Amino acid sequence: MSRTPVVAGFALISLAAPIVLVMTAATGGATVDEPDVCDPAAPVAAVAGLDAEQSRHAGIITAVGRQAGVPAYGLQIALATAMQESSLRNIPYGDRDSLGLFQQRPSAGWGSAEQVMDPVYAAQAFFGGPTGPNSGEPPGLLDIDGWADMPLTMAAQAVQRSALPHAYARWETVAAAWLTDLLTTGGGPCLPGGLACPPTGHPAEQGLTADALRVLRCIAATFPQITTFHGVGDRPNDSDHPSGRAVDAMIPDWVLPAGNELGWQIADWVVANHVCLGVTYIVWDASIWSVERAAEGWRPYSHPNGWTDANSAHRNHVHVSVHGNPGACVDGAWVVPIAGDYVITARFDQAGPHWTSRHTGVDLAAPLGRPVLAAAGGQVTFAGWDGPYGLKVEITHLDGTKTWYAHLSTITVDDGAFVAAGETVGLVGSTGNSTGPHLHFEVRPTPSGQPIDPEPWMAARGTPL
Repeated sequence: MSRTPVVAGFALISLAAPIVLVMTAATGGATVDEPDVCDPAAPVAAVAGLDAEQSRHAGIITAVGRQAGVPAYGLQIALATAMQESSLRNIPYGDRDSLGLFQQRPSAGWGSAEQVMDPVYAAQAFFGGPTGPNSGEPPGLLDIDGWADMPLTMAAQAVQRSALPHAYARWETVAAAWLTDLLTTGGGPCLPGGLACPPTGHPAEQGLTADALRVLRCIAATFPQITTFHGVGDRPNDSDHPSGRAVDAMIPDWVLPAGNELGWQIADWVVANHVCLGVTYIVWDASIWSVERAAEGWRPYSHPNGWTDANSAHRNHVHVSVHGNPGACVDGAWVVPIAGDYVITARFDQAGPHWTSRHTGVDLAAPLGRPVLAAAGGQVTFAGWDGPYGLKVEITHLDGTKTWYAHLSTITVDDGAFVAAGETVGLVGSTGNSTGPHLHFEVRPTPSGQPIDPEPWMAARGTPL
């Protein structure tokens, strides 16, 4: 059986209170509207152990970090730092001229007093990196060599340069708990991208692993018609249910055409979001889809015991099995843009006869037809022929950064479509100015839009090439 997959995108993500961020520009007091992050004045669900004000600031910090592609450990460092510096409050005073969430000093070059009192700008400055407002001076977390390998208190101190360098350690454990709450329980409606869905209160949530919990909550949020779920429990055959790595979404009126179509909508939605959800396989309507055999699409399914009743054939419920650990989109959603093994055959800024000036990306050689994956969630803003690039896909991400995927043999997404991290956007090819099958991958951060070296960019996001 072949199904047309539902395109995954941010519009599919249901959060407790979707709100909009006004991003402060890097210079002056101007602002630029950016979608799907958070308005600092909007209501936000409380994070366990924090009051409403602290929860809002924790959500903003986490959202800004995720926009910059900061891995989970970096988000934890930022939360612990802000808690130590200001108790997660945007205070208009501090030592000498220190201000705001991170007690940043205008006299030290962090920005104007007005800017560092803006929680969004303050978080951007703390994280720094290619999209930070200070161009590396003073350095933010992403500008610190080896920060990801440092103890939390050392990484925080490298940014803050505090008189109390070991004070951040006291918040390490609790910051991890806050981050888990923000990312997995819907306590952070300020979180863009990925899949962060609110708790349902359903008894089936008990005992589920993180991936399975996300599957249940996000199906419930995206398809409110589904009100009955089954999770942990014994089964008569080998199953992922006893270990908490499976969810059954029971389909109302499954015997009717409308019920069957609803089941397929859910099943295809899970396929489209399988990277974020950590899915291994899905069974519905006597058909199975698995990550290992994804190229085959939906295949006929038979129960291991040969039973053919509606329950055994999964005609009355969509079964989803998962890895168990958090899916790829929970902490910022940057993934290697090609499936399977590859060889880097050309690096950024190399010179040679193949390029008119210098190489503007990194080349990943792989067999013809290998799936090419969206490196992060975003919207396809170009899909077609682009001269020497051959068949090319451009994805614009939430912060305006663009990634390019060139020399494709086939494009599998439409211009304007929303895609999730890890979703297939094309197949490896050798179109345009190319000497053999490979993916030419570029990263073009906002606001310059100029290509930068993709290797350190991806490494800073926990996904080295």
